[in-house]
Amino acid sequence: TPDMRFCIQYALSYPDRIDSVSPALNLATVGTLTFGKPDTDTFSLLSLAFHAAENGGAIPAVLNAANEVAVALFLKDKIGFLDIEEIAQNAYEKYRGEYTEIEQLLEVDAAARREVRAKYGVD
Repeated sequence: TPDMRFCIQYALSYPDRIDSVSPALNLATVGTLTFGKPDTDTFSLLSLAFHAAENGGAIPAVLNAANEVAVALFLKDKIGFLDIEEIAQNAYEKYRGEYTEIEQLLEVDAAARREVRAKYGVD
């Protein structure tokens, strides 16, 4: 389909970039966009992310750190896709304390990454 041209071009030219075969996106000409309520029952990590954003502190960084490592593990076939949710949930539960200083935030981010990597034997 025409919508897939950019994705295919991107995949075939990676890591280089070539001029796009598709015109630039102009949202004013797209027409009507319709948004629905997110399905947090199906996508439970989305609910956790909303909660983290509302509560702030280090939790958004912890979720991001755990997610980044989990996705990397998935891409290396070390874990299944659905394991990503469990890894993020575990990090959330462990590191949801109060962190107010940037040093604490960086420390918790690094700790979450180390813990996930260590659990799955990845450096």
